[in-house]
Amino acid sequence: LVIMGRSGAGKTSMRSLIFSNYTANDTRRLGATIDVEHSTVQFMGELNLNIWDCGGQHKYLDNYLGEEKENIFGNVEVLIYVFDLETNNREGEYTLYDECLQGLETFSPDAKVYCLIHKIDKVPDDQREPTVESYRRALAKRSDRFQPGVYGTSIWDHTLYRAWSQIVYTLVPNMAIIKKHLYNFCRLTDATEVVLFERSTFLVVCCSSFGGDDEDAINEKYMSVSQVIKMYRNMCRQNQSAFRSVQVRNKHYTMFIEPFTKSTYIL
Repeated sequence: LVIMGRSGAGKTSMRSLIFSNYTANDTRRLGATIDVEHSTVQFMGELNLNIWDCGGQHKYLDNYLGEEKENIFGNVEVLIYVFDLETNNREGEYTLYDECLQGLETFSPDAKVYCLIHKIDKVPDDQREPTVESYRRALAKRSDRFQPGVYGTSIWDHTLYRAWSQIVYTLVPNMAIIKKHLYNFCRLTDATEVVLFERSTFLVVCCSSFGGDDEDAINEKYMSVSQVIKMYRNMCRQNQSAFRSVQVRNKHYTMFIEPFTKSTYIL
């Protein structure tokens, strides 16, 4: 899994927030990435994510796209390109993205591509979706066979969890079997909704619902739960308290979030 983009785009901040239990405020102390920072993260128990966070300074980018091209773009399962909404050179961003796709085309033609339009919090609420859609149209025209997933993201809200949940969803093996078992669990327990979260990141793995609600609204709700529980767990850790479970009861519903397997929580 390769994360690419220009320096200052927020690549390391989002990786640290999702995989290293940083808070959004904690990321302010992160420095620029030097060359390529490698990390291996265990996900869903047996899936090892080998993450390459590529520094975005010009001297490194020239190296990635030159003599190190095969090393960077060979055997890639997923490329995540992070576009910085604060850039003054959008065309330059597109040019770098095009060059990255050329590397994939040569060395990893079956890779999946995701484009994160980052720092979406800088855009007024009513302009966020049009902004992302303008990127989506532009990227669709220049991405040829790769058909990237495009998401607006921010480290300050649940949008980052939504995007990364979609990314890791494509990497988990036997997802159809997991979804089938979760559906049966939901039916047997007479639950309205059941959601499976990965234990360490609290990203949504999959869900099952009998409520008949709008799918987009349901997904937004689950991603918000991801963010809130991750923040609450970090607060527990800072206060030297162990996070175990959450229960919410009111006249409308009862919600439980409990450990499920060694690598998951269930709602």
